Amino acid sequence: MGDILGLGLSHYPGFSYEDADMNRFLIDTLRSSRVPAGMKDPANWPAPMQAEWGDDEGATFAHQHRQQFIEGVRKLRTALDDFRPDVVVIFGDDQYENFREDLISPFAVYIMPEFATMPFASDLGRESKPNVWGEPFDTRFCYLGHEQAGRYLASGLLRGGVDISYSYQLHHMNELGHAFRNTLIYLDFDRTGWTYPILPFHVNAYGSSIVRNRGGQHHLLGSNGDEFPDPPAPAPKRCFEVGQTVARVMKASPWRVAVIGSSSWSHAFLTAKHSWIYPDVQADRQRYEELRAADYTAWRDLPLETVEDAGQHEILNWMPLLGAMYELGQKPAMCEFIESYVMNSCKCVA
Repeated sequence: MGDILGLGLSHYPGFSYEDADMNRFLIDTLRSSRVPAGMKDPANWPAPMQAEWGDDEGATFAHQHRQQFIEGVRKLRTALDDFRPDVVVIFGDDQYENFREDLISPFAVYIMPEFATMPFASDLGRESKPNVWGEPFDTRFCYLGHEQAGRYLASGLLRGGVDISYSYQLHHMNELGHAFRNTLIYLDFDRTGWTYPILPFHVNAYGSSIVRNRGGQHHLLGSNGDEFPDPPAPAPKRCFEVGQTVARVMKASPWRVAVIGSSSWSHAFLTAKHSWIYPDVQADRQRYEELRAADYTAWRDLPLETVEDAGQHEILNWMPLLGAMYELGQKPAMCEFIESYVMNSCKCVA
Protein backbone atom coordinates (compact mmCIF):
# COMPACT_ATOMS: atom_id res chain seq x y z
CA MET A 1 0.00 0.00 0.00
CA GLY A 2 1.34 3.40 -0.94
CA ASP A 3 1.85 6.26 1.51
CA ILE A 4 0.68 9.74 0.45
CA LEU A 5 1.95 13.19 1.41
CA GLY A 6 0.00 16.34 0.53
CA LEU A 7 1.56 19.75 -0.13
CA GLY A 8 0.21 23.08 -1.37
CA LEU A 9 1.99 26.17 -2.67
CA SER A 10 1.86 28.97 -5.23
CA HIS A 11 3.39 29.04 -8.70
CA TYR A 12 3.17 32.87 -8.87
CA PRO A 13 5.61 34.01 -11.60
CA GLY A 14 6.52 37.13 -9.62
CA PHE A 15 8.53 35.15 -7.09
CA SER A 16 11.11 34.52 -9.80
CA TYR A 17 11.35 38.24 -10.68
CA GLU A 18 13.64 40.78 -9.09
CA ASP A 19 11.96 42.94 -6.43
CA ALA A 20 11.29 45.95 -8.65
CA ASP A 21 9.53 43.76 -11.24
CA MET A 22 7.23 41.79 -8.93
CA ASN A 23 4.43 44.36 -9.41
CA ARG A 24 4.32 43.51 -13.12
CA PHE A 25 0.73 42.27 -13.23
CA LEU A 26 -0.59 45.41 -11.55
CA ILE A 27 1.48 47.69 -13.77
CA ASP A 28 0.05 45.96 -16.83
CA THR A 29 -3.51 46.22 -15.51
CA LEU A 30 -3.09 49.94 -14.89
CA ARG A 31 -2.59 50.35 -18.66
CA SER A 32 -6.01 48.89 -19.41
CA SER A 33 -8.75 51.15 -20.76
CA ARG A 34 -11.29 48.93 -18.98
CA VAL A 35 -10.08 50.03 -15.55
CA PRO A 36 -11.89 53.17 -14.29
CA ALA A 37 -9.62 56.19 -14.00
CA GLY A 38 -10.34 56.54 -10.30
CA MET A 39 -9.12 53.03 -9.61
CA LYS A 40 -5.78 53.80 -11.20
CA ASP A 41 -5.07 56.33 -8.43
CA PRO A 42 -3.37 54.68 -5.42
CA ALA A 43 -5.19 57.15 -3.16
CA ASN A 44 -8.38 55.18 -3.88
CA TRP A 45 -6.94 51.78 -3.06
CA PRO A 46 -7.53 49.94 0.25
CA ALA A 47 -5.20 51.12 3.02
CA PRO A 48 -3.22 47.83 3.18
CA MET A 49 -2.62 48.06 -0.56
CA GLN A 50 -1.38 51.63 -0.26
CA ALA A 51 1.01 50.48 2.46
CA GLU A 52 2.36 47.70 0.24
CA TRP A 53 2.77 50.15 -2.67
CA GLY A 54 4.70 52.58 -0.45
CA ASP A 55 6.98 55.10 -2.13
CA ASP A 56 8.72 52.55 -4.39
CA GLU A 57 5.72 50.93 -6.14
CA GLY A 58 5.93 47.85 -3.95
CA ALA A 59 9.63 46.95 -4.30
CA THR A 60 10.27 46.90 -0.55
CA PHE A 61 7.16 44.83 0.09
CA ALA A 62 8.13 42.47 -2.76
CA HIS A 63 11.26 41.44 -0.90
CA GLN A 64 9.26 40.72 2.26
CA HIS A 65 6.58 38.86 0.30
CA ARG A 66 9.14 36.61 -1.37
CA GLN A 67 10.99 35.88 1.86
CA GLN A 68 7.79 34.79 3.59
CA PHE A 69 7.04 32.46 0.69
CA ILE A 70 10.58 31.04 0.54
CA GLU A 71 10.58 30.28 4.26
CA GLY A 72 7.34 28.34 3.86
CA VAL A 73 8.51 26.50 0.75
CA ARG A 74 11.71 25.42 2.48
CA LYS A 75 9.55 23.71 5.10
CA LEU A 76 7.67 21.93 2.33
CA ARG A 77 10.91 20.80 0.70
CA THR A 78 12.17 19.42 4.01
CA ALA A 79 8.92 17.48 4.44
CA LEU A 80 9.19 16.19 0.86
CA ASP A 81 12.79 15.06 1.28
CA ASP A 82 11.96 13.37 4.58
CA PHE A 83 9.07 11.55 2.85
CA ARG A 84 11.23 10.43 -0.11
CA PRO A 85 8.46 10.04 -2.72
CA ASP A 86 8.69 7.67 -5.65
CA VAL A 87 6.51 10.02 -7.71
CA VAL A 88 5.13 13.55 -7.32
CA VAL A 89 1.67 14.34 -8.74
CA ILE A 90 1.22 18.07 -9.39
CA PHE A 91 -2.27 19.51 -9.85
CA GLY A 92 -1.85 22.65 -11.96
CA ASP A 93 -3.76 24.74 -14.47
CA ASP A 94 -2.92 25.51 -18.06
CA GLN A 95 -3.17 29.19 -19.04
CA TYR A 96 -3.51 28.91 -22.80
CA GLU A 97 -0.18 27.12 -22.96
CA ASN A 98 -0.66 23.49 -24.03
CA PHE A 99 -4.46 23.59 -24.13
CA ARG A 100 -5.93 26.01 -26.68
CA GLU A 101 -8.78 26.20 -29.20
CA ASP A 102 -8.18 22.73 -30.64
CA LEU A 103 -8.77 20.97 -27.31
CA ILE A 104 -9.71 22.05 -23.79
CA SER A 105 -9.84 19.11 -21.38
CA PRO A 106 -11.29 19.41 -17.85
CA PHE A 107 -8.54 17.12 -16.51
CA ALA A 108 -5.52 15.48 -18.11
CA VAL A 109 -2.46 13.53 -17.02
CA TYR A 110 0.84 13.86 -18.90
CA ILE A 111 2.56 10.48 -19.22
CA MET A 112 6.10 11.02 -20.46
CA PRO A 113 9.59 9.73 -19.62
CA GLU A 114 10.93 13.24 -19.00
CA PHE A 115 9.98 16.89 -19.16
CA ALA A 116 12.40 19.58 -20.35
CA THR A 117 11.66 23.24 -19.71
CA MET A 118 13.24 26.67 -19.96
CA PRO A 119 11.17 28.67 -17.43
CA PHE A 120 12.92 31.99 -18.01
CA ALA A 121 12.71 31.99 -21.81
CA SER A 122 9.07 33.06 -21.88
CA ASP A 123 6.52 34.49 -19.45
CA LEU A 124 3.01 33.75 -20.72
CA GLY A 125 3.91 35.36 -24.02
CA ARG A 126 5.46 38.47 -22.47
CA GLU A 127 9.00 39.76 -22.46
CA SER A 128 11.21 37.80 -20.08
CA LYS A 129 12.55 39.54 -16.99
CA PRO A 130 15.79 38.90 -15.08
CA ASN A 131 15.33 36.31 -12.34
CA VAL A 132 16.36 36.29 -8.69
CA TRP A 133 18.84 33.46 -9.24
CA GLY A 134 20.68 35.40 -11.94
CA GLU A 135 20.31 32.41 -14.27
CA PRO A 136 20.41 32.96 -18.05
CA PHE A 137 17.13 33.10 -19.99
CA ASP A 138 18.05 29.86 -21.80
CA THR A 139 18.67 27.87 -18.59
CA ARG A 140 17.21 24.41 -19.14
CA PHE A 141 15.79 22.09 -16.51
CA CYS A 142 14.92 18.45 -17.08
CA TYR A 143 12.65 16.42 -14.82
CA LEU A 144 12.03 12.69 -14.90
CA GLY A 145 8.50 11.46 -15.53
CA HIS A 146 7.04 8.20 -14.25
CA GLU A 147 5.30 6.46 -17.13
CA GLN A 148 4.30 3.38 -15.16
CA ALA A 149 2.67 5.42 -12.40
CA GLY A 150 1.02 7.64 -15.01
CA ARG A 151 -0.62 4.72 -16.76
CA TYR A 152 -1.58 3.21 -13.42
CA LEU A 153 -3.19 6.46 -12.25
CA ALA A 154 -5.04 7.13 -15.50
CA SER A 155 -6.30 3.54 -15.60
CA GLY A 156 -7.42 3.68 -11.98
CA LEU A 157 -9.25 6.96 -12.53
CA LEU A 158 -11.08 5.61 -15.56
CA ARG A 159 -12.09 2.46 -13.71
CA GLY A 160 -13.13 4.64 -10.76
CA GLY A 161 -15.56 6.73 -12.79
CA VAL A 162 -13.33 9.70 -13.68
CA ASP A 163 -13.25 10.32 -17.44
CA ILE A 164 -9.65 11.49 -17.42
CA SER A 165 -7.77 12.55 -20.54
CA TYR A 166 -4.13 11.62 -20.88
CA SER A 167 -1.34 12.53 -23.25
CA TYR A 168 2.03 11.05 -24.18
CA GLN A 169 3.29 14.38 -25.48
CA LEU A 170 2.99 18.10 -24.87
CA HIS A 171 1.26 20.33 -27.37
CA HIS A 172 1.51 23.99 -28.36
CA MET A 173 4.27 25.05 -25.97
CA ASN A 174 6.07 21.72 -26.22
CA GLU A 175 7.16 22.16 -22.63
CA LEU A 176 5.54 22.27 -19.22
CA GLY A 177 3.14 25.10 -18.47
CA HIS A 178 4.24 27.59 -15.84
CA ALA A 179 2.03 26.08 -13.11
CA PHE A 180 4.19 22.96 -13.17
CA ARG A 181 7.62 24.37 -13.94
CA ASN A 182 7.36 27.17 -11.37
CA THR A 183 6.25 24.70 -8.71
CA LEU A 184 9.40 22.71 -9.37
CA ILE A 185 11.86 25.61 -9.46
CA TYR A 186 10.34 27.01 -6.24
CA LEU A 187 10.55 23.68 -4.42
CA ASP A 188 14.21 23.72 -5.48
CA PHE A 189 14.63 27.41 -4.65
CA ASP A 190 18.05 26.77 -3.08
CA ARG A 191 19.12 24.74 -6.14
CA THR A 192 20.01 21.61 -4.19
CA GLY A 193 18.69 19.50 -7.06
CA TRP A 194 15.51 17.60 -7.93
CA THR A 195 15.45 13.86 -8.55
CA TYR A 196 11.81 12.92 -7.91
CA PRO A 197 9.80 11.74 -10.96
CA ILE A 198 6.73 13.86 -11.66
CA LEU A 199 3.20 13.43 -13.02
CA PRO A 200 1.75 16.77 -14.19
CA PHE A 201 -2.04 16.67 -13.70
CA HIS A 202 -3.84 19.40 -15.67
CA VAL A 203 -6.97 21.05 -14.22
CA ASN A 204 -8.90 23.49 -16.44
CA ALA A 205 -9.17 26.02 -13.62
CA TYR A 206 -9.63 29.01 -15.93
CA GLY A 207 -12.72 27.52 -17.57
CA SER A 208 -14.84 30.43 -18.79
CA SER A 209 -11.71 32.58 -19.21
CA ILE A 210 -9.21 30.16 -20.73
CA VAL A 211 -9.47 31.21 -24.39
CA ARG A 212 -11.14 34.60 -23.94
CA ASN A 213 -8.40 35.79 -21.55
CA ARG A 214 -5.62 33.79 -23.23
CA GLY A 215 -5.03 32.47 -19.71
CA GLY A 216 -4.03 35.88 -18.39
CA GLN A 217 -4.81 39.56 -18.92
CA HIS A 218 -5.91 39.55 -22.56
CA HIS A 219 -9.42 40.57 -21.48
CA LEU A 220 -7.84 43.77 -20.11
CA LEU A 221 -5.11 44.46 -22.64
CA GLY A 222 -6.54 42.82 -25.79
CA SER A 223 -9.66 43.42 -27.83
CA ASN A 224 -11.99 40.64 -26.70
CA GLY A 225 -12.85 41.48 -23.11
CA ASP A 226 -16.59 41.51 -23.79
CA GLU A 227 -16.79 38.24 -25.70
CA PHE A 228 -19.23 35.57 -24.56
CA PRO A 229 -17.42 33.44 -21.97
CA ASP A 230 -15.95 30.03 -22.71
CA PRO A 231 -17.63 26.93 -21.24
CA PRO A 232 -17.04 26.69 -17.48
CA ALA A 233 -14.39 24.94 -15.46
CA PRO A 234 -15.22 21.67 -13.75
CA ALA A 235 -17.22 22.29 -10.56
CA PRO A 236 -15.34 22.51 -7.24
CA LYS A 237 -17.16 19.39 -6.06
CA ARG A 238 -16.00 17.46 -9.13
CA CYS A 239 -12.38 18.57 -8.63
CA PHE A 240 -12.66 17.47 -5.00
CA GLU A 241 -14.06 14.08 -6.03
CA VAL A 242 -11.24 13.62 -8.53
CA GLY A 243 -8.79 14.16 -5.68
CA GLN A 244 -10.58 11.57 -3.58
CA THR A 245 -10.28 9.04 -6.40
CA VAL A 246 -6.60 9.88 -6.92
CA ALA A 247 -6.04 9.17 -3.23
CA ARG A 248 -7.82 5.82 -3.40
CA VAL A 249 -5.97 4.78 -6.54
CA MET A 250 -2.50 5.77 -5.35
CA LYS A 251 -3.06 4.44 -1.84
CA ALA A 252 -3.45 1.02 -3.44
CA SER A 253 -0.28 1.48 -5.52
CA PRO A 254 3.22 0.23 -4.69
CA TRP A 255 4.61 3.79 -4.61
CA ARG A 256 5.15 6.52 -2.08
CA VAL A 257 3.28 9.45 -3.61
CA ALA A 258 3.37 13.20 -2.97
CA VAL A 259 0.37 15.16 -4.28
CA ILE A 260 0.72 18.91 -4.73
CA GLY A 261 -1.91 21.58 -5.24
CA SER A 262 -0.27 24.46 -7.10
CA SER A 263 -1.72 27.96 -7.32
CA SER A 264 -2.14 31.33 -5.72
CA TRP A 265 -5.70 32.04 -4.64
CA SER A 266 -7.76 35.10 -5.67
CA HIS A 267 -6.15 36.87 -8.62
CA ALA A 268 -6.55 40.61 -9.07
CA PHE A 269 -6.78 40.38 -12.86
CA LEU A 270 -9.71 37.97 -12.47
CA THR A 271 -11.60 40.00 -9.84
CA ALA A 272 -13.94 42.20 -11.88
CA LYS A 273 -15.76 43.57 -8.82
CA HIS A 274 -12.51 45.27 -7.78
CA SER A 275 -11.90 46.60 -11.28
CA TRP A 276 -9.15 43.98 -11.62
CA ILE A 277 -6.82 46.06 -9.40
CA TYR A 278 -6.66 43.89 -6.28
CA PRO A 279 -7.74 40.37 -5.27
CA ASP A 280 -10.58 39.35 -2.96
CA VAL A 281 -8.46 39.19 0.17
CA GLN A 282 -11.47 38.62 2.43
CA ALA A 283 -12.53 35.54 0.47
CA ASP A 284 -8.97 34.22 0.63
CA ARG A 285 -8.85 34.73 4.38
CA GLN A 286 -12.06 32.70 4.64
CA ARG A 287 -10.62 29.89 2.52
CA TYR A 288 -7.52 29.91 4.74
CA GLU A 289 -9.50 29.60 7.96
CA GLU A 290 -11.44 26.70 6.46
CA LEU A 291 -8.23 25.00 5.36
CA ARG A 292 -6.52 25.52 8.69
CA ALA A 293 -9.51 23.96 10.45
CA ALA A 294 -9.49 21.03 7.97
CA ASP A 295 -13.00 22.04 6.94
CA TYR A 296 -12.41 20.61 3.49
CA THR A 297 -16.08 20.21 2.66
CA ALA A 298 -16.53 23.99 2.89
CA TRP A 299 -14.28 24.20 -0.17
CA ARG A 300 -15.98 21.27 -1.87
CA ASP A 301 -19.42 22.84 -1.50
CA LEU A 302 -18.51 26.23 -2.98
CA PRO A 303 -20.55 27.11 -6.08
CA LEU A 304 -18.34 27.74 -9.10
CA GLU A 305 -19.99 31.16 -9.46
CA THR A 306 -18.78 32.11 -5.97
CA VAL A 307 -15.25 30.97 -6.80
CA GLU A 308 -15.13 33.00 -10.02
CA ASP A 309 -16.72 36.10 -8.46
CA ALA A 310 -13.84 36.12 -5.97
CA GLY A 311 -11.25 35.64 -8.73
CA GLN A 312 -10.33 32.35 -7.07
CA HIS A 313 -10.38 30.31 -10.27
CA GLU A 314 -7.05 28.68 -9.48
CA ILE A 315 -8.11 27.18 -6.15
CA LEU A 316 -9.53 24.44 -8.36
CA ASN A 317 -5.91 23.23 -8.46
CA TRP A 318 -6.00 22.88 -4.68
CA MET A 319 -9.42 21.23 -4.70
CA PRO A 320 -8.09 17.74 -5.70
CA LEU A 321 -5.44 18.08 -2.98
CA LEU A 322 -8.10 18.76 -0.38
CA GLY A 323 -10.22 15.94 -1.74
CA ALA A 324 -7.27 13.59 -1.33
CA MET A 325 -6.58 14.77 2.21
CA TYR A 326 -10.27 14.39 3.08
CA GLU A 327 -10.30 10.85 1.71
CA LEU A 328 -7.21 9.98 3.76
CA GLY A 329 -8.37 11.71 6.94
CA GLN A 330 -5.30 13.95 7.02
CA LYS A 331 -5.29 17.43 8.60
CA PRO A 332 -2.78 20.21 7.82
CA ALA A 333 0.44 19.81 9.78
CA MET A 334 1.54 23.25 8.64
CA CYS A 335 -0.47 26.05 7.04
CA GLU A 336 0.68 29.64 6.40
CA PHE A 337 -1.20 32.50 4.72
CA ILE A 338 0.78 35.05 2.68
CA GLU A 339 -1.36 38.11 2.05
CA SER A 340 -0.94 40.68 -0.69
CA TYR A 341 -2.96 43.26 -2.61
CA VAL A 342 -0.25 44.68 -4.89
CA MET A 343 1.33 41.37 -5.93
CA ASN A 344 -1.82 40.15 -7.74
CA SER A 345 -2.78 37.41 -5.29
CA CYS A 346 -2.68 35.98 -1.81
CA LYS A 347 -0.74 32.76 -1.42
CA CYS A 348 -0.67 29.82 0.96
CA VAL A 349 1.85 27.13 1.78
CA ALA A 350 0.59 23.98 3.47
